Amino acid sequence: MNNRNIGAKKEALKQNKIATSIIMLIALIIGLIYMQLLFILLDSGGLRPNYIIMFIKIFNAVLAGVAVGSCILCYNSTKKEEIFILSLVHTIFFVDIVFGHVDNSMTNRNNYIFMLTSLFRVIILLISISPFKKTKKLIVNNQVKSILIVASISVLIGILKINNIIKFDFKSTQQFINYNIFLTAIYTIVTIVYLIKSIKYKEYIYSVISASTFIFTLKWIYTIVGIINPLANIKLVSISITYVGFIIFIVGIICELILTLKRNKELEYELSIFKKIADKSRHSCVVIYDEMQNIKYTNDKAKEYWGSKDEISESELQNIFTSGRDKIDEQKLDEINNYMLKIGHWKGTIEIQDSGITLSCSIQYIYTNNKNIVIIFNDISERLRTKRYLLEYEKMKNQEQIRNDFFANISHELRTPVNIFYSTIQLLDVKCENNPDDFTQVYSNHKQCLKSNCQRMLRLINNIVDITKIDIGFKQPKFVNYDIVRLVEDITLSIVNYAKPKQINILFDTEIEEHIIKCDIDMIERIMLNLLSNAIKFTRQKGNVLVEISVDSQWVYISVKDDGIGIPIEIQGTIFDRFVQSDKSLTRLNEGSGIGLSIVYSIVKLNEGEIYIDSDGENGTEFEVLLPNKILEGYVEEKEDYKIDVQKIELELSDIYELYN
Repeated sequence: MNNRNIGAKKEALKQNKIATSIIMLIALIIGLIYMQLLFILLDSGGLRPNYIIMFIKIFNAVLAGVAVGSCILCYNSTKKEEIFILSLVHTIFFVDIVFGHVDNSMTNRNNYIFMLTSLFRVIILLISISPFKKTKKLIVNNQVKSILIVASISVLIGILKINNIIKFDFKSTQQFINYNIFLTAIYTIVTIVYLIKSIKYKEYIYSVISASTFIFTLKWIYTIVGIINPLANIKLVSISITYVGFIIFIVGIICELILTLKRNKELEYELSIFKKIADKSRHSCVVIYDEMQNIKYTNDKAKEYWGSKDEISESELQNIFTSGRDKIDEQKLDEINNYMLKIGHWKGTIEIQDSGITLSCSIQYIYTNNKNIVIIFNDISERLRTKRYLLEYEKMKNQEQIRNDFFANISHELRTPVNIFYSTIQLLDVKCENNPDDFTQVYSNHKQCLKSNCQRMLRLINNIVDITKIDIGFKQPKFVNYDIVRLVEDITLSIVNYAKPKQINILFDTEIEEHIIKCDIDMIERIMLNLLSNAIKFTRQKGNVLVEISVDSQWVYISVKDDGIGIPIEIQGTIFDRFVQSDKSLTRLNEGSGIGLSIVYSIVKLNEGEIYIDSDGENGTEFEVLLPNKILEGYVEEKEDYKIDVQKIELELSDIYELYN
């Protein structure tokens, strides 16, 4: 189809070039003949005047009327404003001829009836080549009124002249010559302008106008020569030139009409194909509506989408379209309107509220006689639902896998201390039976192992219980006003001794010495112990852990930074999800259930804060906790020092084997 369009355009361009060349050649030949005839007439008496007069009488009335009619027909076909404006020029000619005024200006210059009407024609000609688009639009939009006004003015001038109410006399021959020189200049300018348009736009009709005005230019040259050399034959030939100009114009207009009809036929054929493609499309709904939102066209697919195409009426379609538009979100409508104003088109998805319908839609302007809007859309609701179900299914599969991993992890976490309990009990039983005196020594050697594994089981059970409480909303913060700097410092320093087995340096630094905020002390302790436990667990021997506090107007920033093994970049986005560990194998170096950071995240949220992670995946990790820099109104600051529970510390550090070996 695209190749056919290109071929049709090339063929039309070729036809325009041929027609332009022919009309310009004819005009040139006629011009040369008339110039040659002028020289002949100057040298001799030449042609007999009665033959030329007879010729003029036969054609003068017909040609003017045909010129007006052909201009109007051509305008209706091509919609070129210049063509209709030129019809007004020929309307003036027609009125002059109806009044019986043959252009006999050279026989009596003091009775020059055509001076006012010729000036009137000059004004309209200049309007046709002027850049005043609004003026042209006004004339074309009021065609009947324009023709009536021009004809009425011409008739009024004729009546006034017949009754000798107005009279225009040239005081000298030179004034008459100067006036014709003026007309020659004007018509030459018009000829050149239309010739340039013909070359620039490759439009045949402009070459026709240029050729006809060129012939009229010759007439004014003949008039000037006839005044200087008043030979009858020159005067008669001058009159005939006007009608030759008419003939060229009329023939050219008829050729343009023929070409336009041919092009319209080809366009109608192509349009019928496009219409069939749109009408019978089985994939997309097509709707065209005007700027007043009145539907101009709907294809069969759109009618089927809205109802039976055999039963639904245009008014019903209009109501469905209007009601559907009213159910679109206002922000989406504003977005579409902004795009249409800026670039003239929009593409995206539209949701019809309260219906569960989602449309994939493209909208753009199309310009014919008026500006219309075309919408091409498809209902993708089912596709989106299927996609959403697949995503939910994948999510369920992932959750199932996470649960399976969790239970495997929990089983391992529970089995390890239980096996240790069982093995220790067996050992103690053997010692008790075989060597009761050594029982106390054996128990002393293994009691720390029993204690730490009891703590590990208790920590795991506590975490599961806390997660459950948070999920059902049972666990809520108990806010007090407390010095956050002192609290964090006390918690940090309380685990320094526990890090000594790994020779890890734990440092605390703060920008301020004291700062009171609203917080839950137990929850802050839980957050800090968990983060410090992770830092010690994943930091190598002789490593460093740094705890820092800073404050701004909105937040209190608590940072826990280590130089350990880091957290892989690929899991950092899910590190706060439940049961996520960087190493899920059962032979991993560090124990843990993978729910500690999830609890930290939930507790931070309960305290209206935020938590972030920063790690390159290899060299250390930094956790930053943000707590709101607010105080509890109407509550006195908690003065009593917070007592660090050693048992809580031992529980949080119970899964770090190096501390108890």
